[in-house]
Amino acid sequence: MLSTQWEGTRRFNLSMRSHFPIFMANNFELDHAYLRQAVGGPLTEAMAHLAMLQPEDPVDFLGNYLLKHVANVEEQQQLQARKEERQRSGLSTPLANARQQLSGAIDETTDQQLHQLDWEKLLEEETQVHAQLHTQPSVALVFQRFLEWMCSALNAEEAYIGRKCVDPQGNSVVHFVASSKHPESAVVDKFVAQPTDEGDEEGVRRGIGVTFDVFKEISPLGEDGGPAFEAEGNPLPAAPPKFVHVENVLREPRVKFFGVPKLGALLTRAGQYKSYLHADVFNESNSEEPNVLEQWIVFSVDTMGQARAFTRKEIDRFRHATELFLTTLEEKERALYMKDHEQRVSSDEPLLREFLVAFAAQVAVQEENLAAQFPAPAEGEELSEVAQQQRATKEAELRLSFLTILLVSHIPTLSIASTRVVPFKPLVLSTFAAGLELLGYARRELYNPATGLPSWDKISPLLGEAMLTACLNAFESSLTSMSTLVEADSTSARGLRSIRNALPATPAAVSKAKQTLADIVKADVDSASPVASCFYVWALAVVARAENLTAMAEQAQQLEDEATAAAAEAAAAAEDA
Repeated sequence: MLSTQWEGTRRFNLSMRSHFPIFMANNFELDHAYLRQAVGGPLTEAMAHLAMLQPEDPVDFLGNYLLKHVANVEEQQQLQARKEERQRSGLSTPLANARQQLSGAIDETTDQQLHQLDWEKLLEEETQVHAQLHTQPSVALVFQRFLEWMCSALNAEEAYIGRKCVDPQGNSVVHFVASSKHPESAVVDKFVAQPTDEGDEEGVRRGIGVTFDVFKEISPLGEDGGPAFEAEGNPLPAAPPKFVHVENVLREPRVKFFGVPKLGALLTRAGQYKSYLHADVFNESNSEEPNVLEQWIVFSVDTMGQARAFTRKEIDRFRHATELFLTTLEEKERALYMKDHEQRVSSDEPLLREFLVAFAAQVAVQEENLAAQFPAPAEGEELSEVAQQQRATKEAELRLSFLTILLVSHIPTLSIASTRVVPFKPLVLSTFAAGLELLGYARRELYNPATGLPSWDKISPLLGEAMLTACLNAFESSLTSMSTLVEADSTSARGLRSIRNALPATPAAVSKAKQTLADIVKADVDSASPVASCFYVWALAVVARAENLTAMAEQAQQLEDEATAAAAEAAAAAEDA
């Protein structure tokens, strides 16, 4: 590393000496004026880049930077020499001029041929890449593989894709869903909102403008600077820009950084395609003609950390590759939809409908057993409040235990839902999200941070057999722990709180699930998804058990507080006596 630095400094000094006079004292020290003139500028630039990039080896970086500066100076010298040579050759004979023109024409033809060969090679590579993308089993992997390739092809630091959607307030946002660096990327699952006011200084400060520049329609201009017209004389329609290139992101305050800001460039563009993977895609009248959704996605690549802008060739390749990818993505989504629809109609749907009937029958038998175990009081009799609460507590405990065991025993069937590619309707996703949150998952693991809605991309892996087995077994173990705590102490406020805390469902999750399930009609869930219907019944049992324990703990605490207050009052009265 040190040798590189010294070599860079040596070459730098030799180069500068050919341009600037060197004044040396008797002790051979360099004159300060020479240092300022020959070294000051390049060294200042190098130190500025050093401060911004903060490389692991500053000495090596400085040496390489000076070497590059020397190379640039030498290149400029060569260009100037060739220019002067051409100017001198202008006074040569007509024969020499003819030879020079012929040589230039040959060179130009050769360059065009080489350019054509390079372009054909790039097209062949892109064709192979997109053929491989068609073999990927999911859209997530299609995104991942494409971004990895594009990042390598453009010599970029990171490439990422965002989807345009709407947040709970109705504002447009771009939610970044994939990256070439996933899962280490700081961009994935982040989003930027569209500025509501172009003059909003706060919006500029937060860096939310550049991403949405790709959607701003621009009217084409003619050679005279005025509006461009079609052959028929009509003005050409406005359209989004072909790309947006920010050559230095540190100088653009509207760039949003999700990590440490670094010197580099950002290249981005938007594209629209027909999406087949959305909740309303199924056309009940004709499955061969699904309901497609026009969807926008945003492609971005950056060189943050390389301190360079994208070349014209890289920009052209970026545009061509992303345009081709839109076609590939549309074809892939349609193929996945057709396969998913065939699987659902021919196999999954009949099996799950039959399963739901059997599941409901088992639940009905359990309810009959509970009714027999806890018969209603005889006519004219009334249970005390304490007796009613004890009865409700035991019923809730037995019901939740039974339904949990029932879910565990049918995990392979329940996990069929996870294989579905097309997202479920919102009420189904809300039911799944409520159930999984009661099992202990955090909201960020279930909801789209940009839209605030349950995300099938996040939920579906959690319903896989392995993940479902792990969380349901853990929940079942917690019920066993609760039973042990009940035997130890189920009357004191402290004991009841311990029992409640052993339940994985947090108070926030219980409150949210209660609110969600109250807005859902069970018959609608039964029709939309038999698996979601099972989770619906189970989630209601969890909510009932949690609320019952909370109420009992609060009541026990109130009784204990009253007893403590009464004892204190009696003690005070005894002292007065």
